Amino acid sequence: MAIIHFSCSAFQQHAHQKFKYFDRFRSPSIKMIGPPNLVDDQSEKGSADFLPDTKKRKHLTPSSSSSFIVAPPERREFILAMTAVALFLPIQSSAHAFNEQTSTNKKTLEDLQFANGRWDSSSSSSSPSNTSRTRSMETTSSLDITIPAYFITYLTRFLINYDEGVAAWWEQLQKSYLLLSDEEKQNRLGRDFGRLANSLQQALQRYLQNLPTYRLGYEQMFELFAITYDRNNDGVNNKEVRRQLCLLAATLPIDQQPRTTIQKLLVNASISTPISPDQHREDTSLLDEMAKDISTLLPREYKCIMINPDKALVIQPSISLYEIGVGEEFGQAATATTFGPLASNSLKRELPRYTFDIYALFGISGATGCAMTHSIVIPLDVIKTRAQTSPESYSTIVTNIIEKEGVSGLLTGAQATLAGYTWYGISVYPSYTFFKRFLGHALSADLAIAHANDIALIAGALAAVIASLGLTPLEAARIRVVSDPARYKTLGLIGTLQVIASEGNKMHGDNDNNGSSVILSSFQSLYKGLPSLMTRQVIFGSVKFLAFERACEAIYLAFPMMRDTTWTALSVSLIAGGFSGALSCFVSQPADAVLTYVSQDNESRLNSGENSSEGLGVLDGSLLMIKENGASSLFRGLGSRSLWAASIISGQFLLYDIFRNWFGVNSEDLSQIFNVNL
Repeated sequence: MAIIHFSCSAFQQHAHQKFKYFDRFRSPSIKMIGPPNLVDDQSEKGSADFLPDTKKRKHLTPSSSSSFIVAPPERREFILAMTAVALFLPIQSSAHAFNEQTSTNKKTLEDLQFANGRWDSSSSSSSPSNTSRTRSMETTSSLDITIPAYFITYLTRFLINYDEGVAAWWEQLQKSYLLLSDEEKQNRLGRDFGRLANSLQQALQRYLQNLPTYRLGYEQMFELFAITYDRNNDGVNNKEVRRQLCLLAATLPIDQQPRTTIQKLLVNASISTPISPDQHREDTSLLDEMAKDISTLLPREYKCIMINPDKALVIQPSISLYEIGVGEEFGQAATATTFGPLASNSLKRELPRYTFDIYALFGISGATGCAMTHSIVIPLDVIKTRAQTSPESYSTIVTNIIEKEGVSGLLTGAQATLAGYTWYGISVYPSYTFFKRFLGHALSADLAIAHANDIALIAGALAAVIASLGLTPLEAARIRVVSDPARYKTLGLIGTLQVIASEGNKMHGDNDNNGSSVILSSFQSLYKGLPSLMTRQVIFGSVKFLAFERACEAIYLAFPMMRDTTWTALSVSLIAGGFSGALSCFVSQPADAVLTYVSQDNESRLNSGENSSEGLGVLDGSLLMIKENGASSLFRGLGSRSLWAASIISGQFLLYDIFRNWFGVNSEDLSQIFNVNL
């Protein structure tokens, strides 16, 4: 009962802290400086907010006189935390799914009022929309159809204000970026604005290329705008819409302006006579304010005047309508205009759902990449393991191996390495993608975006846990073969695993004929390095994926043109992979040293009681290593392992991306482009 009471209390405090966490963001006095961490204000620095506070609950610990066998406090807290997360995520996911179902009646970006909008595959050449888009782009290039970028960006602002579908999409974007800093929120909105503007530009180019003149196309388009947006809910003409359409038309070249439509449909708009010269000025301060809110339109003090006899429209007070080449704006390649960015790429999103075959191809790509890279760096792995198991001969390891075992000694443990990391690639890459998407969908959009780093770390950790379950016995066999090749090399992988399994029976007594007990003892022996390996893999895997993704983002932010070709994108994967591998190696080195320590064959330690390494955790193994060999033993072999990790992870991500491209499951294949058809 004491344990049950403790668990309930822990879960209640977890829920209480969760509510406190959400309440912080509802307070208007809170100013977010950056993506917040999932840390409770009253908890110790660095501890997750869902971990129970043991300092406040010491009186709830079961007494030593209890007949129950109680797990160590840190293990019990870990189990409670995982239970709380396991309970919270399905509830949150169900609530999110319910909200999605209840919001099906809300408008989306596909519900454009003036055209048909839809999400199409960005890579399927057989797609009718994609084929027509390619054909239209070729025709557009041949006809040299040029639409002013500032016209497109002001049209985008107009639709954000008056089109129900675009307005709903923009509102959802603003909500999803709510927890970001003001600067990051502005950057993301600017990128999305520019990409929608690009989608609209592509649609207008396809529309105009089928008509004999630009002017006729604009006449028909503005007539469509007037019919669609001119009347309010009461059926009364909306003068403000007409004024905005006049301003929009005034941004076109004089010979392309829809004069007939303007005269016929917008006669009641706020079109004024020319103003006096002293009023003819450019209000730069107002444009600065518009830049802060990229969805605003020109206010009422801006009018259109009609120049006779041309009957062309111009804006007064005058505005400098400019386009600044193709440069950098909001972290993307874009054309900067008076009214916002026009991106070089159309609006894009990930596929809403990944099927089983996509995850299967992730696994095949990962397995192939991991097996190939680990086979290349086996000599480095052998040197690293020998340095950890035989520190006294550190300076002459390579020469000793070649002299005693020949060059083939540098390939010791190849069977276990290839088997282990084939499994690692099959399991960790699809698992990471699955958990990242699951956690992102389980949380609300604003939390998922604000805590993208946290989600990546958790997804990497969960994927590493799954990978560790199959990797632990194979890693133990590899360490045995590398550390004592004279005994284990001739046995092969299966024979080494059998020897390790039999040691469990030896420790528990050979007279135990209970079949289930024998099997349990064998598993305990095979998995005695699980705590250390799982700790190493969780740290290494979570940091690896997070560092890789953020390094790629940083490189693409500095050099957006690196996305344009396949070989430059693969180069980014290579560089980012090397950085993430070296960083992951450094933070996980102590756990790796402990793993080698508890997995090597040591008869005296196996047969001793108190100093047995069976089931040693990272903390216990670290203390025992420090006691026997000093603190420096935790970082033994760091140099060779850093070189090994940087090489292997860079190659791993490079090959993973190469095979993903080959199998057709790269980022382009798994994304959709927003198309507008007039």
